[in-house]
Amino acid sequence: MAEHSTLTGSNLHEPKGIASAAVDTVYVADGAGSGAFVERRRLGESKITLTLTDVSTAETIYLPIPYAGTIVKVVTVLENAITTADATITVKNTAGLSMGTLTITQAGSAAGDVDTLEPASNNTVADNSYVTVETDGASNTAARLFVTIVVQRS
Repeated sequence: MAEHSTLTGSNLHEPKGIASAAVDTVYVADGAGSGAFVERRRLGESKITLTLTDVSTAETIYLPIPYAGTIVKVVTVLENAITTADATITVKNTAGLSMGTLTITQAGSAAGDVDTLEPASNNTVADNSYVTVETDGASNTAARLFVTIVVQRS
């Protein structure tokens, strides 16, 4: 009979795979008697989505943020091609300070075009505050723009 302290690999009790798990990961149960290792930082992430009705029309959307944290990523996807000019999307904090911009390029644009922003400044948000997402409306051709904001909760 093997000593418990010498068991390895598939002989380990749940969570199996602990011996080869990456640093800074945690085991998350899937509710079906098993689970997987995920990056610990992702446990505190929340995603908030919004839709700009028409990226080609100047508009500002106020997006409520229900908890304190840091905006770590903004991802957009375009519904269809735009024409004439690029559309610039600006993300700002409650104080009106820019976290950065995304350029939705009109040349070669098509449904499914994805753009990302990883803000490095002005990206801290307070509990029960908001951010704004603005389009300059410089392009033509009506197109919805779907936006996901990833918040690392603090």
